[in-house]
Amino acid sequence: MVGVWFLYLLVPLTYVVITGLTTKKWKIGIYSLILPALLAGINTYFLLPSKNLLSIVGGNLFYLLIFILIYLFFAFVLTTDNSDDEYTEEYKSKKRTLFWLIAGNVLLLIVWGTGAIHSGMSVKPTYQSINKEYSKSTRAPTFKRGETPIALAPVTVLNRVRKSASDIPHSQYYSVSKNVQAQYYKGKPVYVVPVEYNGFFEMRNAKEIPGYFIIDATKQSATPKFVKVPYKYATSAYFGKDASRQIYRKTSDWLTLGDPQLEINDVGKPYWVQTIYKSEAFSHRINFKKLHVAVLNAQNGDVKVYSLKSMPKFIDEGITDATASKINKVFGKYKHGFWNAHFGKSDVIKPTGNGVENGVTSVFNKDGSISYFTDFTTDKTGSDSAMGYSMINARTGKLTYYKASNLMDSDGAKHNANQDYKAQQWKANMPILYNVNGSPTWVMTILDSTNAIRGYYYLNASDQSIYAQGSTPTSALDAYRQALVNNGGSVGNTSNAVMKNITGQVDRVAIISNQNKAMFTLQGSNIIYSVNTNDYIQANLLQKGDKVSFKASMVKGQPIGNVKKFKDENLTGR
Repeated sequence: MVGVWFLYLLVPLTYVVITGLTTKKWKIGIYSLILPALLAGINTYFLLPSKNLLSIVGGNLFYLLIFILIYLFFAFVLTTDNSDDEYTEEYKSKKRTLFWLIAGNVLLLIVWGTGAIHSGMSVKPTYQSINKEYSKSTRAPTFKRGETPIALAPVTVLNRVRKSASDIPHSQYYSVSKNVQAQYYKGKPVYVVPVEYNGFFEMRNAKEIPGYFIIDATKQSATPKFVKVPYKYATSAYFGKDASRQIYRKTSDWLTLGDPQLEINDVGKPYWVQTIYKSEAFSHRINFKKLHVAVLNAQNGDVKVYSLKSMPKFIDEGITDATASKINKVFGKYKHGFWNAHFGKSDVIKPTGNGVENGVTSVFNKDGSISYFTDFTTDKTGSDSAMGYSMINARTGKLTYYKASNLMDSDGAKHNANQDYKAQQWKANMPILYNVNGSPTWVMTILDSTNAIRGYYYLNASDQSIYAQGSTPTSALDAYRQALVNNGGSVGNTSNAVMKNITGQVDRVAIISNQNKAMFTLQGSNIIYSVNTNDYIQANLLQKGDKVSFKASMVKGQPIGNVKKFKDENLTGR
């Protein structure tokens, strides 16, 4: 760290050394260096700047400017007597020194400015470095009953974990972290929640973190378990035990993307994981093909750097959520370069954010991997139309983009769901887009004011009049599939739906003209059948006593059927 501090004062230090060898007034240089040196030390310790050349040039630009201002004060303001020839010559010498200092700062400004402009404007290569695939909507993740888990909302997890904080030994020294880490542990989807120090003095008394919390990520009634695995390095620690600082010691020539995240291996040992990268010499531009991962053993402080292909198997999110957010931003904004992103804006889309950490939602896939979900909307203000959505593999960084049309975005979905819970003041959370029976559907968790789960909400992304809710994911899904059937949808992959050939005599009938629908029952049956009158115009004349034949798609256990191939025998031949 001292080496980094030295690099950030390279130019001012060089001046002091040269001045000390060539003039009697070298003390002015020493005095002028004290404040920049102090500021550089504080900056290096707390902000952990990279040894990237552009960063070093920027640091020297800033600290040399402070050095010049202080030099002006000592050399000219404090010494105003220039009555004798000797002092006049010295005065001229100081003016020459000031000139070269300013010239050096201008040179640094040019070099740094060129690099900064290159980093900010040369964005198309960064876009091209994203490992991406464009997919059709029909290949989007399909929600299957009993197979697709709905994760607990992170805010719900935090609420439950905080209620269990008394399980922490000497809990007065600690608090629960706000960071909730998704991962698979022994093949099961879980959330890991770190424990933090309450402050500096608490860390001095406690000596170490006693463990972390783990909770089943997909079980609605799951309770958190405190795992007693002590570790010394944490993001809330100070000095040498700060996890970010320990990683920095081994990777100071790398640039970081977000803060370290806690993951555990198959035996529960904790590790801090951070995404890092190296850029070109005088640039901060990211090459997403060359991302690496720094892994810190939270118990002994050992740090190792891996490529994405070679990192340990237990790491599920080598691509941190902050990195995924950056990938989404570049993908949506810079397809056609810098100028188009700000002026023409052709094909520019933006992530909605979803109101979650770094704008991405962790999704547990049935193949044992984790993806980050984000939907995109148009760059126009006030739009709630979804242009598509991305799934980023949290291990490989591969982005799969699903294009959408005429779909509501996640903000619009939450707003619609919230309207049904105005009286209770419950809110929709974690909207994720799935295909249910071939229909794009927003799946949301409903939370109350304490972030406790109150139910689940399914909303058709292309027709907000089709929705369903339930106290469990399964009941909400079944109700939604029935709603699809009622509105003419297919049963698709509904495992307990059947198509039946039915004949009978109409017992009761109702024509609902504003919905273009006729509903009726048959004698001897309490099942309500629904037929679209636009598709079968005869149904507009349906009467009690008519003999009818048709096919009906029906979900087992639901007293309603969606009618196909409808025929009214009483009207045949008329």
